[in-house]
Amino acid sequence: MSKTVETFLFEKWPVEVHRRPFRRTLSIYLYPNKPIKVVANNSTSQKFVIDFLKTKEVWIEKNYQRMQEIVKNFPTKKLKALENFPYLGKDRIFKVVITLNKATFISVTDEHLMLHIPRDDWDADTPTQEHPTALREIRHFYKREAVKILSQRIEHWSKLMSLKPSQIKFREQRTRWGSCSSRKVINLNWRLVVFPLEIIDYVVVHELAHLEHMNHSERFWSLVEKYMSNYKNLAQSLKKSQSLTEFLSEK
Repeated sequence: MSKTVETFLFEKWPVEVHRRPFRRTLSIYLYPNKPIKVVANNSTSQKFVIDFLKTKEVWIEKNYQRMQEIVKNFPTKKLKALENFPYLGKDRIFKVVITLNKATFISVTDEHLMLHIPRDDWDADTPTQEHPTALREIRHFYKREAVKILSQRIEHWSKLMSLKPSQIKFREQRTRWGSCSSRKVINLNWRLVVFPLEIIDYVVVHELAHLEHMNHSERFWSLVEKYMSNYKNLAQSLKKSQSLTEFLSEK
């Protein structure tokens, strides 16, 4: 059964209800510059959703203010030349390169994130205008590079810690950067490639440590600290800058 979405206005906030056939509970999510997202079962009435939102009204008000701060500190990026895009913790200037190649692709240098686009496919008046395929190409580039870099960091830290996952999977989530299952499967968010390598390494070490301690006990944190003495600062930096990845969201 396909997923369905319905919209309505609750108080002063737009709401999107995403329905899932096997969902048992209601969940609420807030994102910068987006409607409130509620995930509910197909049979849950709109009245029940509204009553649920009423119980969360104070929480919504408080966190919407926080979202405004995020929007202020991390303004929406335009997919056009001269915009800055973070990659491995450094802002790269987006540059459009008109080429004779047949395919569009992204490359990166120390200073630039470059969109190489065939002359025949360029339909903007100037290179500083947004291009309709830029987001697709950027997402493809970041994901491809992330899989390569994250795999390397897992291999590096696995050897140092003598801890090896049974499998590594790469996922796309807004605010969850990694997880480890009881089957020793580690999931990593490919958007991590936006952040500095030391933050990426912190997340990798954190998840590898769960292979030995499936909890957040003192022993777990001691193991993390053994390999990442400044893990608290890195975790805080990640939390404060997590909205840097918003430009990778599909519109």
